[in-house]
Order: sequence, then C-alpha cells, then structure tokens
Amino acid sequence: MGTVRRLQMSPFWLFCLLFIAGFAFRFLWMKVPPTPQWHYWLHTAPHINSSPASVEQELQTLMKVIEWPVPPGPTEYNFSTSPLTTEFQLLFPRGAYYVGEYVEVLITARDHGGRPKAYGGDYFQAKLHSPTLKAGVTGSVTDHRNGTYTASFLLLWPGQVEISIRLVHSSEAIAVLKDKRETRPDKVYFNGYFDGTNETMECNVELAGTDICEYPDPQTGESWFCKKPKQIPCNAYKGHSSGPSRDILTPEEASLLDTSVKEKPISSKVGAFMVLPPKNNNTDYRGICSSGLPIPEPSGFYYQDLWQSRVCRNRAFPTPPDVTDCLSGKVIYMFGDSTTQQWWNFLLSFIPTLQRQELHMKPPAPQLAIDPTHTFAVQWQAHQKPLTMQYSDKEELHYIANELDRIGGSKEGLVVVINCLAHFVSLPLRFYIRRLRTIRESVLRLMKRNPIAKVFIKSGNTGYLYTHGSDWLSLQLDTVMRAMFSGLPVTILDAWQMTSCHYEPHYLHPGPVIVKNEIDLMLSFICQK
Repeated sequence: MGTVRRLQMSPFWLFCLLFIAGFAFRFLWMKVPPTPQWHYWLHTAPHINSSPASVEQELQTLMKVIEWPVPPGPTEYNFSTSPLTTEFQLLFPRGAYYVGEYVEVLITARDHGGRPKAYGGDYFQAKLHSPTLKAGVTGSVTDHRNGTYTASFLLLWPGQVEISIRLVHSSEAIAVLKDKRETRPDKVYFNGYFDGTNETMECNVELAGTDICEYPDPQTGESWFCKKPKQIPCNAYKGHSSGPSRDILTPEEASLLDTSVKEKPISSKVGAFMVLPPKNNNTDYRGICSSGLPIPEPSGFYYQDLWQSRVCRNRAFPTPPDVTDCLSGKVIYMFGDSTTQQWWNFLLSFIPTLQRQELHMKPPAPQLAIDPTHTFAVQWQAHQKPLTMQYSDKEELHYIANELDRIGGSKEGLVVVINCLAHFVSLPLRFYIRRLRTIRESVLRLMKRNPIAKVFIKSGNTGYLYTHGSDWLSLQLDTVMRAMFSGLPVTILDAWQMTSCHYEPHYLHPGPVIVKNEIDLMLSFICQK
C-alpha cells in the first residue's frame, strides 16, 4: 500500500477523497429501500441465482449464443480462405441511393487456389465510410454457411461513400484459435515474485502439477495459482507481472494465423458511389439517453469525426466547461484495464482544473484525480488478475465485485464504469463467465443499495493484434458480456463499433478522437437533454 500525502483541502473534499479512494476508507452500507419496480425485479431476476445448476445452465446458454460454424474437417493451408482470392460485389445495383436505405454486397470466399469455398465460418469486418467527411459506419455480415456472405450497410449521410471489407480470420484459423483457447490456458502466463528469493515462478488462473500455491478470494470464490518456490513458503508471495507466451502452434496452424493472411482487405470492383439526401424529411426519433435501452444495428456512426448514436440523442461535450458542468458533484469510479485508463488520462489532460492526487503508486495501482473547482472526482482502478501489465503488488489489485460491494449507498452523483475483457481473451471461456457473474451480482447489490447510481459497462475495443489475441476472440467475449448484462438497468457503451468504423489505424488503444467520443457518449447518459 502506498502512503497518501496530506492534502490541503476543505472538509467536503476530504470527504470526497475518502469516499472515492476505497483502499483508504469505505462508507458503511446504508439501507435504502428500492422502488417498487426494483423490488420486483431484484427478487425475480434469474441473474441472482448462483446455484450450480443455474451456473451450468447459463454456461450452456452462453455457449449457444457464441456458437460459430466450424470447418467440416482438418484443412490444409492451400484450402483455407485467402484474402487475395476472396472478393465482394454489389447486390441489386440501383441508379440512385438515398439516406435511410440499405445497400448490400455479396462476399464470395475462395481458397488460395481460387476455388470457391463450400462452407462458412470466416470472420469479416465491414464498414462503409467517407474519408473526406470523416464519416463511417459498420456493416452487418450474415454467414450463409455455404462460402458466401452478405454484408449490409445502412446509408446514414449524403455524399460519396465507399465500402471496405477485411478478412480477419479464415474459418480454419478460427478453429485453431477456439481449440487453443479452451485447451491451452498456459500459452500466456505470468511471473510471480516472492519475498526472500530472486526466483521467478509461473502463475496463472489455473496450473497443473504438484507444489502449487493457491490464493483464493473468499468473497468471489476465484483463485490465483503460482508454482511454489523451492525454499520459500506460499505466503511470501508479493506480486506478479506479465510473463512470456509459449509457442504452441504447429507449422500448419501457424501458417493459418500468419500476418500475411489475417486482418487483410479483400478485393472488389465496387467503386465509390454517391448517396443522396433522404427522400422524406428525416425525423429524429431518438429519445433521451437512459439505462436499459436496446442497441440497434448499427449502434451509431461517425460524421465529421463526431459519433452519432442511434441508441439515443447523444451530444458532444467539446470544451472543458461542457464536461465539468456535467460532472459537477459526481464521484466516478472506473474499473477495468488500460482502455478505461485511457479515459482517465484523457480527462486529466483535457480538464485544466482536474488535479491528479499523488498516492505514490503507479498504474496499475489505483489512480485518483479531483477537481476542487467543480466538485467532482474520478478514480481509475485495474481489475484483479489476470492482468498483463507491468509489476503489480498483490495489495494493489482487487476484484471489481469486492470493490463494488464496499461502495456505500444512497449517494447522489455516483457513476460506475466497468470494463473487463481484453485480458481474458487467451483463457477458456469459463474463467471469463465466472468473473462476469461475480461482477453482475455485485452490480445488482449496488443498485439495490443505490437505485439512482449510473452503471456503465464498456464493451471491448477492436484491434486486438497481439500474440494469442484476436478480434474474433474479443468478439466472443464481447457477445458473452452483452448477453450476461442484458435486461439489467445498466448502460452498455458500444465501443466495439466506435473503434471498428473509424478511419484511424486499427489498434486496441485508439487515438484521442475516438476516446473523446467514447467519453462524450457516457456523458450523454449522465447529463440527459
């Protein structure tokens, strides 16, 4: 634990600091009777059933939700889908296209010899965009499971547009990814450090063999495991860091996942075309931004570098005063990984009056910023292991569920942002589902104590290009997350589409333009108009 420097501030801000810095002080829970709606929902929702039968039933349901077509049998590289021979063409060409209409293209998958594929399972990402207008929207891809796919795009702005489609992975590569995800959780592992020795030990969420140290968490039921040092007891464990990855692929498997065949654009003779203004007056049907709203497809689009949500009437917060007016009186907890840390860092750099508090701890330890002028505070805190970041002391990482349970109730201005995805892509799905169950149940308990709290679940970003990582693996987790939090009065922020249809390079950690739009979308739900 770090030492908190004595700050010169009013009693009000000392109160705020103690409230947000959960590692320093937590309020006692306050009993707040829920509204009749909440009382009924919280006592009838199936989400709070944690019996073994319920857990197994949900697991089977989620596996069906993310079911993906598999190749009919082992396939050689030459018979796998090739981005060089796969192409798309326009379906039902028309003389004119108008805003509000759909345009569709047919994707024909072919192998490296140019032969048409007879089965589906390839993963494509599609977008329609206008570079000069800084506009873009994702397309919806339908797999016909016969080697052909339809990509559908909603036309949302007038002007010249073009279509781009990339093959993320062939179905053959996905079969490899799926197998290694479930059978080789050891492909990515962590370094464990112990007092009294320089020996570095392998750690993970699961370890086989003897002489294994287990570090269980009694509240969540999760455990962390490390191989035991030769002469040092298990209780000497002090922290962990990212470790190396194992080369677990055969030469044939490696060829299917080579950079020459993944994340590659496919060719087409479909050129740019003009979209005309709508035939009829375009009425804004969107309502105010509130929790629990359904997410349409697509969920929004960029125009002039601003995200236009189709979920609700979002708005931009272009200046620091716009943001501080919205956040005044708020206490914001951000739990997650480096993508939510980007939000914290952006706010710190964007708002001159927001001051970082020196807690003598570096990320991934908790980070705190306070704006005494506009009376709000923002804390970022990394989620508990697995966490592929720099060295973390065991006292600096906490389970999100446990942290939520320590937040007091009946406080106005409470905002919680949760992000938990990227660091689970290499692990079997059961570990991710177990983590989300504990988070979901703690969210329900929090909202029972504080029905007016605003809870946001940030979806995953696209652009996961690291070893043993993939946008397909991320998509699977993102789909699981949306299914597990559906029906709850929380807000799912669709960062997935916001990062996939922008013109910036495809990268897990997007640039400031995208980060600002993500934050503005959240603010639109906090300060409705």
